[in-house]
Amino acid sequence: MAGFGGGRIGSTARDIARAVTGREVSARAVIEEHLDHIENCNPRWNAVVTVPAEQALAAADRLDRRLAHGDPVGPLAGVPFTVKDLIATAGVRTTAGSRALAANVPAADAPAVAAMKDAGAILVGKTNTPEFGASGLTHNDLFGYTRNPLGTEADPRSPGGSSGGEAAALAAGMSAVGLGTDFGGSVRWPAHCTGLSSIRPTSGRVSADGQYPGVAAGDRVLANPATVHGVVQTIGPLARTLDDAALVLRVVSSRRFRWADPADVEVDGLDITWARGEGTVPVEAEIVAAVAETAGGLGARRYAGSALPRANDLFGRLRATETAADIEAYGAPSDFGANIRAMLAAGSGRRSHRDVEELWAQRARLTAGLLDEMGDVLVLPVASITAPPLGLETFTVDGHSLTWQDALACCRAISVTGLPSVVVPVATASDGLPIGVQVIARPWQEHVALAVAHSVRRTSTYRSSHEEASRCATS
Repeated sequence: MAGFGGGRIGSTARDIARAVTGREVSARAVIEEHLDHIENCNPRWNAVVTVPAEQALAAADRLDRRLAHGDPVGPLAGVPFTVKDLIATAGVRTTAGSRALAANVPAADAPAVAAMKDAGAILVGKTNTPEFGASGLTHNDLFGYTRNPLGTEADPRSPGGSSGGEAAALAAGMSAVGLGTDFGGSVRWPAHCTGLSSIRPTSGRVSADGQYPGVAAGDRVLANPATVHGVVQTIGPLARTLDDAALVLRVVSSRRFRWADPADVEVDGLDITWARGEGTVPVEAEIVAAVAETAGGLGARRYAGSALPRANDLFGRLRATETAADIEAYGAPSDFGANIRAMLAAGSGRRSHRDVEELWAQRARLTAGLLDEMGDVLVLPVASITAPPLGLETFTVDGHSLTWQDALACCRAISVTGLPSVVVPVATASDGLPIGVQVIARPWQEHVALAVAHSVRRTSTYRSSHEEASRCATS
C-alpha cells in the first residue's frame, strides 16, 4: 500500500486499516505522518482550524498496544479522520466558526464521532466552516477563508460549503475520511467542488445529535426536533473514494437500521430517472451534459413529474420559519458575524403556527409525490456551477444572476424531502474543475444509491487531481 508520496498520505481508509491491523505499519507512524502533512500543508489551504496532536498520538499508542496484545480492533483501525467544526468533539475545541464559541470545548463527542473512535479511527483535526454552517461558501470572522486545493495561485477557488474545510482537508490528503453536515447541500456541494464522494443519508439514519446550534442537555448537544434545522440537517461522510464513504456511513449509522450491501443490488433492473436540474434554476451546460451522459450510461428515462420543481421553493419557505433561538442562546448579537446577525434581525414572526403546520403538510405531500414520480433512483446535478472563484458571492448562468442559495437549488430540493443522496465525480469541466452528480434513492435505500454510484464511477471520465493537490510545499 502506498499513498501519494510513497507513505500513507492519500491512501484509502481501507488500506490504512488493513496495514495497521496487519502490523505492516504502526498507528503512531500513520498519525505522525498525517500530523506532519497538516503542519506543512494547511497554511496554504486553511482547511484545519484545530489540531489535537497530543490526543491523536495518545490514541494511536493505545491502538498499537491493543494490537500488540492481540485484542480485536475496528474496521477503521488507525485511520486518521477530520471533523467539521460544527460537530461536537470531546476535549477538542468546537467553535462552529463563531466568535461566540471561540473557547468552547465540549465534554462529550457527537454520537457519530464516538462511533468513528469506537471503530478505531483517530481524530487529527477540526475543519473550517462558515459560522453555524449558514453559508455555502467557507469563511468566517474567526478563521478566514478556506481555499480549494484544486484551484491555482492565479485562479483561487472556493471548496464550497458549509463542509468546505472538510472537503479541502481531504482533497489535500490531510486526513483519509471525514464527517461533515448537510442541511441544504453541505456535504454534496463541497464534494462536487473538490472531486470527492459524499453521502447525505436518509434523515434519521445517523444521529443528528452533537451538531451546533442545538439544545444543551448536560454534557450533550441535542438536535432540536421543533426546527427545520433539527429535522433536516444530518451528519454525513466525505471521502476520496466511494468505498471509503460507504464504510464510514456503515460505521456511523444507527444500529437500529440493518445495513444492506450495495454489491447485492442489480443496477440493470432499476427504474432510474434523471433531470437537467430541479426545474426552476438554470444549470451550466457542461454540468447538464455530464449528467445527461451519466444518465445515458444507466439507461435512465427523463423525469417528467411535477413535484421536483416545487421542492426548492418549499425548502426556502420552511427555512424562513426558523427563529434562530438555538443560536441566540450562545451570545449577544455582537458576538456573531454579519450573516448570523442578519438572520437574528430577520426573526421569525412571518407566519402563524397554523401556516407553519401547512408548510410541513406540503412537505409530506411533496415527498410522497416525488417518490411516486422518481422511480427507484433519480440522477440530478449537484449544483448550477463548478467550484466558484474565491470570494465571489454571485454567479451568472445563462444570463441569470444566481446567489449561492440559487446555485444549490438541486441540493435544497432533495434536502427538504429527507431522501438519501450520494455524490460521485463524473467529469472534468473546461475550467479543469470536477463535476459531480447526485444519485438519489428512496428512503433507507442508501445501498441502492451507492450501487448506482459505483456503476457510474467505473465508467466516468473524471480522473482525480488529489495527488497533485496533496503536494503542499508552502515555499
